[in-house]
Amino acid sequence: MINLFEISINMLEEFIMLLCLTLYLGCRYDGIKRILGFLVSYAVSFCIITWMNSIYVYEGFLGLIFIGLYFLYALIFLKGDIYNKLFISGFINCVVYFIALCSTLCLSILLGDHFEKLYSMSYERIITVIIGKIVLIIACVFMLKYRFSYVGKQSNMILLICMPIIAVLSMVGIMQVFLKYNEAKAELLLATVGIMLVNILTYYIFVKINKDVERETALVVLQQRVDNDKKNARDIEELYSKVCGTHHDLLLHFSTVSRLLDEDPNKARAYIKDVTHNQLDTIRTLIKTGNDCFDAIANAKIALCEKHRIVTRIYVKKDSLNGLSRDEIVTLFGNLLDNAIEASKDSTRKIIRLDVRADDGFLSILLKNTIDKSVLDANSELRTTKKEKAYHGFGVKNIKRIINKYNGFIDYYEEDGYFVCDIMLPVKKDRAA
Repeated sequence: MINLFEISINMLEEFIMLLCLTLYLGCRYDGIKRILGFLVSYAVSFCIITWMNSIYVYEGFLGLIFIGLYFLYALIFLKGDIYNKLFISGFINCVVYFIALCSTLCLSILLGDHFEKLYSMSYERIITVIIGKIVLIIACVFMLKYRFSYVGKQSNMILLICMPIIAVLSMVGIMQVFLKYNEAKAELLLATVGIMLVNILTYYIFVKINKDVERETALVVLQQRVDNDKKNARDIEELYSKVCGTHHDLLLHFSTVSRLLDEDPNKARAYIKDVTHNQLDTIRTLIKTGNDCFDAIANAKIALCEKHRIVTRIYVKKDSLNGLSRDEIVTLFGNLLDNAIEASKDSTRKIIRLDVRADDGFLSILLKNTIDKSVLDANSELRTTKKEKAYHGFGVKNIKRIINKYNGFIDYYEEDGYFVCDIMLPVKKDRAA
């Protein structure tokens, strides 16, 4: 009867813990991999805790081991940053150990001199264990409701990770003191509650700080997008003015050609040749892919390239961009071309090549721009070099945001005097652009 009860409690506790961990971070796999990952981890953790309870008197006495076990499960099967995985693994285990220790101390206070019932199959212990598991479920619900993914400095996250680990070590010490000096159980209970309150308060502070950081980041990103939209609008407006000017000039050219044809056809041909080679470059540089949004951005950037004497070579396979929304096209290609222009305008050769095509369900984007010296050697993470770093550097982040949305990948490398950005996105071609 005792073994069956202990086994049932262990099964329930490990199921609650792993389920909470999975829901908190989210599983990176679907289907059979998701189920197998959970079941294997569940079986391993259940066997370990059952074996531990067969050796030690108090269940969960070596709960510190489970921080590593849960972290390993999160690392292999769950989503999220490695720091968040380590923190939540420690914090969940800290909550379990706190509940178990508090229930033991409370029961020992109630039982007084009969605290040996703690280690027997008494009704008091059964009720206490059941209440403890109910409290654990409630605690997990609150954790899921107020979960967060830290986006601040890694050094701060490391400090946060240390809190539950230190708390578990402290509670292990409290349990050992209780086993040796049972008469100090009230003081030990107060110390345990104090330790957990500090952890909860720390968690709350980090949640609040994280939300403030997220709001501030969102505002900066929004401002960056507004600035990019203004920049793109200026580029498009300038291109429009240039086209309008060319349209006006064409009327004059046609009028001149008509007059020269009446006077001398040879003069007319010479005039046409001169205009074609020297004055109508704008018409030849305009591209039309069938995607109006891309055409507007690309042609505006081509006009900007002409200012800096940058040669552009752009190829877009028909219907390749139908898998992206208009907003994604503007964000992706606007930032890509801006970065390429910024880098290549200072190079000697000044060349930008863009190749876009969709094959076998993948959108391939290959962008090359000339460089005179290595970019990756000095700035491997492509961080902004501008002075106001808080308000710059979001171009690369916005590009990565779209890449992550489609579970694609991006690779930066250098070859033959070019900086290369290679992007692959698994997008559907029938999606409206």
